[in-house]
Amino acid sequence: MILMVKFIHAADLHLDSPFIGLKNLPDYIWSAIYLSTFSALTKIVDRAIQNNVDFVCLVGDIYDNDERSVKAQAYLRNEMERLNKFNIPVYLLHGNHDYIENTGLHLDMPENVILFDETVETKWLKTKENEQIALTGFSYDKRWVLERKITNYPERNPRATYHIGMLHGFSEGLESEHGHYAPFTMAELRSKKYDYWALGHIHKRQHLAENPPIVYPGNTQGRSSKESGGKGFELVTITESGVTTEFCSTAVIQWKTIELSVKEMKNLDTVYKALKTAIEEQQNESYSLFLSIRLTDNEHLLDGVIKKIKQGELVEALQQIPKTDTFVWVHKIELQTVAENHIPAIQKLFPNEWTKILHEIEMENLFNETTNTLFDFPGIDDVVETREEQYRKKIVLDAKEMVRNQLGFERSDDLED
Repeated sequence: MILMVKFIHAADLHLDSPFIGLKNLPDYIWSAIYLSTFSALTKIVDRAIQNNVDFVCLVGDIYDNDERSVKAQAYLRNEMERLNKFNIPVYLLHGNHDYIENTGLHLDMPENVILFDETVETKWLKTKENEQIALTGFSYDKRWVLERKITNYPERNPRATYHIGMLHGFSEGLESEHGHYAPFTMAELRSKKYDYWALGHIHKRQHLAENPPIVYPGNTQGRSSKESGGKGFELVTITESGVTTEFCSTAVIQWKTIELSVKEMKNLDTVYKALKTAIEEQQNESYSLFLSIRLTDNEHLLDGVIKKIKQGELVEALQQIPKTDTFVWVHKIELQTVAENHIPAIQKLFPNEWTKILHEIEMENLFNETTNTLFDFPGIDDVVETREEQYRKKIVLDAKEMVRNQLGFERSDDLED
């Protein structure tokens, strides 16, 4: 007989959480936003029932904060009850956003929901085919868990057919803006000899290793422009011959940034038509889209067109859209910074110092050290962009443009026609 177990690995649902960076939306779009995190949970449950999985793992930050709304709790309870009717157990732990506190304000979950305590513990499941599944994990009991909880995880239990590790935490060496909570190394995970590591906390989907699989599934619904692309969960199958994973999408709204060249364009009508065409190409029936458009090669645009873009008039015009089941909502239009084509006057005066400071500030360590105070504020990661390489380059480029605008610039002799 082939020993096989199939389960769903999801994390960071952030039920009932707000979207960041949006305003002046029609009511039907606000409604779609409000329901989106709940819709993602429903898709997880639908797929669990359709695939007749053995169990579901929810690895932290089920809610967006410790003061979980009654609606979010009731919605989770109802969805868990759906799974209960099909005898599908759910192994759930809480993370840094929904840590265990004020339990008197919590709704009880159905009997099929198995909660992890604040101490590392192992739960056991006997499947329909009599496989013995061990699941080890813990829940946060405070917002900031800085200790190495991984040291408390036992090695693979010899009684287990398969052993699953559940951990909401930070992989050391990973470039991420998320807090470095419950840190661990890849070597520490591998040393436990588990068959699969179900991680949570990082919102970007990542397979850190394949043997054994060490997986961040990402969050189930992007909530800002920094959480772009498809979002969902992992459908995992473990057999004696190995592990397979399938990514399943849950996000009813996605975020995307595209670049549009306006080379040789000058007037408003030409730019407007080019934007309309680009937007129509993004329309699809599977999900709605919050779209940010970066206009490149924009040096020939009339000053009046640039002014209307910067004042938001063009965005407002493109937001006049009919009500449809899926929509493309343009929330930002920006001009690609062209500061690299000009030399700030200060560079003429202090060329060596200018070159040195540019080199230093683009380095990851110094950039992070300079911005640590800002990023240490609770909740700041929901408001500002990530500190990954792309963001560092963008903010340095924007800073150069500010210097150019405030202190003046001189056209580079090498760039003159």
